[in-house]
Amino acid sequence: MSLFKIGSLAAKPGEKVSGHIEAMELVDGSRLPIAVTLINGAAEGPTVFVGGGAHGDEINGVRAVIDAVGRIDPARLKGRIVAVPVQNPLAFRARYRLITFNQLDQQNMHRAFPGSPAGDMASRNCHLILNDIVVEAGCDLVIDCHTGSTGSYYPPLVFVSTIGPDEAVRRSLAAARVFNAPFIIAAGGKAGVYAMGSMLHMVAVERGIPAFGCELGTALPAEARHSDLGAAGIRDVLIHLGMIEGEMGPRRTQIELEEIHEVRSERGGICDYLVSPGDEVAKGQAIARVINLFGETVHEAVSPVDGYVTTCTYWGSINQGERLARVARKPRT
Repeated sequence: MSLFKIGSLAAKPGEKVSGHIEAMELVDGSRLPIAVTLINGAAEGPTVFVGGGAHGDEINGVRAVIDAVGRIDPARLKGRIVAVPVQNPLAFRARYRLITFNQLDQQNMHRAFPGSPAGDMASRNCHLILNDIVVEAGCDLVIDCHTGSTGSYYPPLVFVSTIGPDEAVRRSLAAARVFNAPFIIAAGGKAGVYAMGSMLHMVAVERGIPAFGCELGTALPAEARHSDLGAAGIRDVLIHLGMIEGEMGPRRTQIELEEIHEVRSERGGICDYLVSPGDEVAKGQAIARVINLFGETVHEAVSPVDGYVTTCTYWGSINQGERLARVARKPRT
């Protein structure tokens, strides 16, 4: 094993090193610090990137990365891990989902990959994560931890790109299944929000780097049951790759889904849900009712397909056109 170096950080074989690398320059001349942990195993093995906090309010994903990495003994590790618990420190500082300094810069970093060193703030940050960390480290797998945005709730799920070299797709799916979330979404051309070509898992697989992402409940409040599931999933993947020793947690039944559909409200008002995230629903089944301020039902939203509810929006009130839920369908046989 050789020295493991990213930016100004370096870990010797059998060593764990944590610190900050510098990113873009800010208005006061300071450099944005990004927290990074390098774990250089005592023996040869794969290199894995584990990231969280691409959105600033996703505490469960951040905590899953911190907890998973904190349990790794570098003396017993085969291979290398580079962990970035907060990929979007500007939004994390603000406790806000997106980078936002003014009305021109409300940028969704998760939709700005591969980025550019000459782009805007989100684009530069994405370029650093992908090129200066994932590619520079020679990563064999990318694990990207998320949660639903503030006001929305996801059952724990993983999403995997199925667009790219066959071997990268195969290894991505294998690792995602080992992560052991209740739902797996195959992010091909019909997977809606998870099939955007500007997302880290999509770009990585397209370039031949196996990758998957996960959703771990809601952004706020933080929920230990979901961050614990994420940390356990990361551990199971490392066991699967032969990087650490141990037994995987009990296997659960997993449901594989594709073709995500958005369900939006046709009226504004107060929303009452008739289903919960993770529920199985039938095409035409009522999933939510909207009442106006006089208590009258003005809209009943129904599922467009037979499938499972993968997210609900829980603000309580809703405007016309806002998303009520997402429903994902099983693959056709």
